[in-house]
Amino acid sequence: MCGILGVIAGKGQSLTLSDDDLIAMRETMFARGPDGAGFVRIQNRAALAHRRLAIRDLTEGKQPWTSTDSRFSLVYNGELYNTDELNQKTASHFSESLKGHCDTELLMRAFQVWGTSTPEHLRGMFACGLYDTKENRLTLIRDRFGIKPLYYAWVGNEFVFASSPAAILKHPHFVPKPHWPAISHYLQTLRTTFCDKTLIEGIHQLPPGCLLQLDDAGLIIQRYWNYPTQSSPLSYSETVELFEQSFEQAVQVRMVSDVPVGMMLSGGVDSSLLGEYVKQHLGSNFVAQCGVGSGVQETEDKIHAELAAQHLGCKFRTVEVEQMEYRESWIDLIQENALPLATPSDVIIYHLASSLKKHVGVVLGGEGADELLCGYSALHGVGRDYDLLQRIRRSPENFTSEQKEQFADSYLKSYQASSFTSLATQYFSLASLIPFPGVSMLLKSGLNFEDEILAYYEHLLKQGSQDVDESSKGLAGVTHLLHRINLETLLSRLDRSTMAASLEARVPYTDHRFIENIWKTPLEHRFRVDPNSTNPFRSSSELEQQEELQTKRLLRDVASRTLPPELAHRKKASFPTSVPQWLQADWKGWTATQLQQSPFLQEYFQQQPIQELALNPEAAGMWTWPLLNLAIWGDHVFS
Repeated sequence: MCGILGVIAGKGQSLTLSDDDLIAMRETMFARGPDGAGFVRIQNRAALAHRRLAIRDLTEGKQPWTSTDSRFSLVYNGELYNTDELNQKTASHFSESLKGHCDTELLMRAFQVWGTSTPEHLRGMFACGLYDTKENRLTLIRDRFGIKPLYYAWVGNEFVFASSPAAILKHPHFVPKPHWPAISHYLQTLRTTFCDKTLIEGIHQLPPGCLLQLDDAGLIIQRYWNYPTQSSPLSYSETVELFEQSFEQAVQVRMVSDVPVGMMLSGGVDSSLLGEYVKQHLGSNFVAQCGVGSGVQETEDKIHAELAAQHLGCKFRTVEVEQMEYRESWIDLIQENALPLATPSDVIIYHLASSLKKHVGVVLGGEGADELLCGYSALHGVGRDYDLLQRIRRSPENFTSEQKEQFADSYLKSYQASSFTSLATQYFSLASLIPFPGVSMLLKSGLNFEDEILAYYEHLLKQGSQDVDESSKGLAGVTHLLHRINLETLLSRLDRSTMAASLEARVPYTDHRFIENIWKTPLEHRFRVDPNSTNPFRSSSELEQQEELQTKRLLRDVASRTLPPELAHRKKASFPTSVPQWLQADWKGWTATQLQQSPFLQEYFQQQPIQELALNPEAAGMWTWPLLNLAIWGDHVFS
């Protein structure tokens, strides 16, 4: 893991920044790479800089990496798991032997052999920049699902890219301004990007699975990877076998490291099953830890994590975070990354990573399982409910009057509406923290970005339902949506929280070969109503309450082969923190002060609703969470 930075002068221009300026930008990412640093200026047309966290080949691998003919220079953040394969395919193109076993050298060779087709050959997590002095061309690539971050911006005539917005903000000529569509979107969803835009105007994030090229002809972005068609006719038993084979390999390739490997063990079925596969490679004597907020008495995660650790036989401890150290770390994380936090658990993950760092250099985590395997009963249920409603509307004669009435009543009870204008509006009826009218009420400008946000979500939903049977377009669309943008949010959270502790996190459930295999199989293998349900004509939320909705069916059945039933069939649970209680009790005065005295909130938000929320934290609920994040973030970035 590393921090990367590059500045490229525009056509016919030279760099305006001094070496001190560039190094100051690089050093904002010190935590991402405390083991070394590098910097190169190329013909005063470009500069690349790097902070290194040494994981493989601890003596080699210093960056920026320059090709032997000095044509190419590379800065790279990530980990490639198919280096042997890359070496076999590229070795014949080079007369000299590899200097070591660092994946950076093989990535450089891959670019020299395959050019813009390089990312198609890579298995792993990566964000990198390659500068070609002969063509005056910059190439940026980002891994398929956004495990590693990559931000960019134009600052005058200079193009800047980095692993963190904080590095771009350090450019002496960058003037930050709020980007209101993305801020509005954050208030609703806690996602720190909207499409490719961040909360800071002009700073973009390269979308996952994309390649960017910049040269004298201009800038282009193209997608090099997309989701396969859901077309595999595999039976359920065949899909189970495919899951086991694919996931075992996904874990195996992520064991490569020259530093010790451990894992984050939450006690959920995702991480518990992952622990079984880790045990196959490391034996029982590996380090695993779980994190919780203090005051969360005997949380589900703590109890089940201890049960999983006992079953696996690993070295285990629970990391508890006190409220004052939580609050201090919350502010530090925002200031270090120049981004508000996504969820209250971000700080817990940081402290968990800090504790694990004392024992290991790499950890494995369970992110990505819910998005791929349909683990969100409410949100994936939106798609299922939409599909059933459409089937009833298309062919009412196929349903009895009682069935139609039962579903209509259950649907109304769950969604507080009898229908919606689109699948996107139905999704937001359950997925919004602060709904559209609430956001408009809060913003002083009174601007409403509802149409823009809904259009983007509808676009993603339709993308995911192409070439899918009419009967499951809703579920397919929501599955695609969550895998595209919810997963990127979780991976971004994991990256920021672990990198702040200088710890590398790997996520086997995001292995692209594993995902491609499972994505093609029927959705009913992952999500369905229990065939024994006495009354399936109810909303998904009611079916879930009656334990008649089978989420993550495939993963649970695989887990049942080795895990105790209480782990294999544990219900989805949120990461435990005491933040809601702290906001309404111990932090009540601090919360009110932050909301009422924030210069950022005073300038851009309506003061009456802010005052009401500040003085009534019990009624405000979790609305105060994104507002506090924006206050801390906005006061830091725009002061």
